[in-house]
Amino acid sequence: MEIIKYTGSIFFTNTYLITCGEEAIIIDPTLDFKEQASIINNKYNVKAVLLTHGHIDHMDGARYFKAPIYIGLSDYEAFFNDELSLYKDMNIKNPFKDLELNIIKVRNNDSLKLIGLDIKVIYTPGHTKGSVCYLIKNDLFSGDSLFYYGIPRYDFINSNLNDLKKSINKLFSLDPNLYVHPGHDEEGLLGNIKKNIYKYLQILH
Repeated sequence: MEIIKYTGSIFFTNTYLITCGEEAIIIDPTLDFKEQASIINNKYNVKAVLLTHGHIDHMDGARYFKAPIYIGLSDYEAFFNDELSLYKDMNIKNPFKDLELNIIKVRNNDSLKLIGLDIKVIYTPGHTKGSVCYLIKNDLFSGDSLFYYGIPRYDFINSNLNDLKKSINKLFSLDPNLYVHPGHDEEGLLGNIKKNIYKYLQILH
């Protein structure tokens, strides 16, 4: 398994390509991803697009892949609701309304078997109602549920601070040696992230 990170769009979103031989899955393909998607599709057989949540900067690039799109059950509506997905805020046309989509809704503790990898779904609401993380071996892809230095935003229409705190503490209960790949900024060990942001978590109210 190889993990390749792309950081792009005006949001500096992290998109992750996970490859096993000629097959691949992609996590959170961001805005302005058409050129990268073309390169990826020419080199790999992309079997799945995994979305950690339904915000424009984590889902827009999914349109460039023919593979099934996996998303948390409670964020499914973001494909068709421009307020939830933030397409309205960005004044960008939602491309998914004109596409035939193969969307697979995932739930907490679902086990996915893709490109020979066992992938566990961890439900982490808070940043959005349907946010999820994906655990692959020792790698945790946390989207916007957990960052290396700070607390994710919780001021969107489908955000909830209490849920976010519970989700972060849920992730903190996992193996501290897991390597976290967040939706923005730096990657690092879960144990180090806990040390970095626990004090911020305590003062949230």
